[in-house]
Amino acid sequence: MNSAQLPDLDIVRLRLAAGFLGEKDKSAWWSSDFLGRNAGAFMTPIFGNKTRLAQYHGVTEAACRVHDDHIGVGRAFHLFRLPERLEQRLFDRMLHHAEPADFDQCCASTESAEQILAALAAGTAQVDVGPMRVGTTDMFDGSEWVLVLAAHYLAAFKAGIQCYPYFTERQ
Repeated sequence: MNSAQLPDLDIVRLRLAAGFLGEKDKSAWWSSDFLGRNAGAFMTPIFGNKTRLAQYHGVTEAACRVHDDHIGVGRAFHLFRLPERLEQRLFDRMLHHAEPADFDQCCASTESAEQILAALAAGTAQVDVGPMRVGTTDMFDGSEWVLVLAAHYLAAFKAGIQCYPYFTERQ
C-alpha cells in the first residue's frame, strides 16, 4: 500500500481517541480539554461550523507539545507530529471533507474511545513508561504503523501509564 492509500480517517480517529483519553479529566497526559463534554459549547460561538476542526487541531497541538517534551524534536515522529506530507493530507481531510461520522463516539466516553483504539489495534503491545521507539519512518509507506500506535496507546491508557510511542528515520 503506498502512502496515498493510507487510511487517513483511521489516523484522525486514532488522534481523536488518544487525544480524548489523554486530556486532563481522563488520564491527564496533557492539560487541555478540547474534547471534553462542554468544550463545544464554549468553542462554537467563536468557531461556528468549524468547531470540530478547532477541537481536533487543539487536542493535536496539546498532545504534540507533551510528546515533543518527552521524545524531543528532530528526526523523531509520533502520532501528533507526522511528516509534512501526512500532516497536509490530514489537514485537507478535516478541512474539506465531512468530519468522521464517529467524531462523537471517539470522544463520548473513556469506554468508547478505548473501543476505537481496540478496533484499530493489531493485537496487544507491551508498553513502558516514557518514550518508546516502535519503528522507522519507512513504516509510513504502509498502514501497519497506525495499528501499532493504536495498540500502544490502548495498552498505556489501560495500564494507567504514560507511554509515548515514536518513529525515527532509518539510520
